[in-house]
Amino acid sequence: MDAPPPPVSEPTFLDPHELIENSQPAPRTGGLWYVVGGFFFVVMISAYAGNQSPELQTAVRLLGGVTMIGLLMAMSVFTWITVGRQREEQRRLESLEELVQLRRWPEAAMMLQELLSKPTRSPQARVQGLVYLTVVLARYHRYADTITVQEHLLDNIDMDPGTQYALQLGRAMSMLQQDHLVDANQAIRDLHRVENSGESAGLALIEIYRDVKTGHPGEAIEMFDSKLALLRKQLGHRVADAWALVAKAYDMVGREESARQAYMNATLLAPIAEISRKYSEVASLTGKYQPAIAPAE
Repeated sequence: MDAPPPPVSEPTFLDPHELIENSQPAPRTGGLWYVVGGFFFVVMISAYAGNQSPELQTAVRLLGGVTMIGLLMAMSVFTWITVGRQREEQRRLESLEELVQLRRWPEAAMMLQELLSKPTRSPQARVQGLVYLTVVLARYHRYADTITVQEHLLDNIDMDPGTQYALQLGRAMSMLQQDHLVDANQAIRDLHRVENSGESAGLALIEIYRDVKTGHPGEAIEMFDSKLALLRKQLGHRVADAWALVAKAYDMVGREESARQAYMNATLLAPIAEISRKYSEVASLTGKYQPAIAPAE
């Protein structure tokens, strides 16, 4: 009796390697060269016909004119279709940005799967889509996959300094979430070499998290106190993350009243479930301290 065939593995949803490969823009077909080639073909036929007879030359010239008009019309239609597809892709990216901002993660994930499963119309659209992919993967705690995409972008794409720095911050945070502490420390050192890194609230938040995670609550509290104004200015409501982490740091050193107030401040700005999802270290505070009434997600 024949052995049953091996099971066919289902493709992984939002597989970073597949999406990185499949989203490579297809090479352009160079429709202009077809028009130029058609033009020279008509010229050569006209020249040949002119050596045969005047009557044949007239007919060929007429045919050549009609052919050229057809080629130009075809080129116009092709350009119109191409521009339309590029505009549609840009509209989808704008919709994707809105879904991410509204935290409608399942819809954003489905749109990313569809967008990046085939060649994008432009390299810029691909990069934008991959950046959103890192956000969605991190939301679903797929930090190893997040790092894969971030490192692909950082190693292979020439980006503006702001986008590159944001990706470096995201990679360092993902490494901490994965407990890759040596790599995370190296990433943090690299971030400190960037000009004006001392004015980065994102970097300060990462260092606070690292110190809490590695059992250095005193350093986390010191960093929080020195950077609080910067954290408020740059992070907006996301300063809730910093308040929650410093609450954990206060709790670790036995400063319960300070921990209680910091926990209250954090939960005034964001639901505790959302904070605990991002930072599992904060979950131990649930039940020990009373949260504020959290805003609706």
